[in-house]
Amino acid sequence: MLPALLWAGLASCEKEQFNKEIYDGYVDYQFMVDSVDRTHDWQLTQSGSVVVTLPTEVSRVQLLTADPYSTPEAEITAEGIALNSESQLTLPYTIPIGQQTLYAAAINSNGEYLGVMPFDVGSQTLTLAMDRLTGSGRPLATDYQTFTYLYEADYPYPGDFDFNDLVLRIAKKPGPQPQDIDLTVTLEAAGTDASYAAAVQLAGINYNDVEKAEIVSGMQMDLGYPLSSRFIKSDDLLQEGKNNQAVIRLFEHAHWAFSKKTNKLGAIDMLRYNTSHTDAENYSATATPITTTYRITFKDARMASQFTFDNVDPFIIHVYNGGYWEVHTYAHKFDEVLWNIYNGKQHLFDNHISWSLVIPQRDFRYAGEGICLGSYNAKTGSRFGPYRYFSNWLQHHASYQDWYRQVTQEQLLY
Repeated sequence: MLPALLWAGLASCEKEQFNKEIYDGYVDYQFMVDSVDRTHDWQLTQSGSVVVTLPTEVSRVQLLTADPYSTPEAEITAEGIALNSESQLTLPYTIPIGQQTLYAAAINSNGEYLGVMPFDVGSQTLTLAMDRLTGSGRPLATDYQTFTYLYEADYPYPGDFDFNDLVLRIAKKPGPQPQDIDLTVTLEAAGTDASYAAAVQLAGINYNDVEKAEIVSGMQMDLGYPLSSRFIKSDDLLQEGKNNQAVIRLFEHAHWAFSKKTNKLGAIDMLRYNTSHTDAENYSATATPITTTYRITFKDARMASQFTFDNVDPFIIHVYNGGYWEVHTYAHKFDEVLWNIYNGKQHLFDNHISWSLVIPQRDFRYAGEGICLGSYNAKTGSRFGPYRYFSNWLQHHASYQDWYRQVTQEQLLY
């Protein structure tokens, strides 16, 4: 438990009640890696933008993470359509750190693939040339990029850091109209006995710039939620955050989303879903992941064309010490979207630890219940976990930035 002096001040964040030195020391003590890099930004992605000049034969361009004619693992990271006979398209993208090459796929007005052309990541311009395209016909891979989001539902308290209290997978693709973006969200796991809600902040997107949001595939994840207690005050799918950003409501209660039933006492059973290989009464259960596609319609099609994973910030809402806390991706750790808790004292919680991970991989295998992704003990020099190099990355943020691709103890993964 947190020291009494610190515990008393967490909800109010009053400086005279909150000892930052004690708090930081306690988090460090509970964390699974000694000597975390104090400059760590927890980023596994890089962002860029390229201006593509089109030949007359091309009306659509896709940017892919690999050659789609050589591997089915290639993903579409950006796509643009030439409107009103445009000869250039500006395509922003978010891709794994360390990737050095992207592939531009040329598509004609009939939707036929004409081939691909590689270019260096970081290039600001690209001229598609028909005589430099390779491949023809339908490629092996045309799937859109999917990221995996992992959360601890304890912030600001340090939990077990297995990063499976919430597991989401989110795919991004253009909608049927130029002003549309589709986000396909899969609720994969809920590995905690704590209650929490979830939403997606469209970071950098003002609420007034969005025309509407609607579910176009699947259904509302928490349909029929029966309890009066609420983390999200409104049931509206599209909401305005306190910071004026657009927000997409996902669900009020993760466990209800999986079970859709209450027990004899009228409460929701708080089982750990999809984090343990053995179902255990009153502890864990296996459930089918829930997938819903949300269509976001912007008032200006140019905003849809510039929308990337940098704009996607899923977050948890939970109660801690009487206050409503939001658990965000690290880049938005101190955003206050639906609740105010910090009272201007975010700096008291400004440390080097994240309660969320963003993995630029669609099929990332998360850790089983109570298992750290990777740990390190400075006294013994020992490392343990399903991703051995995760702890190396935490110690030196510029190293092992592909740790999530290197499984070292598969038996510890779900």
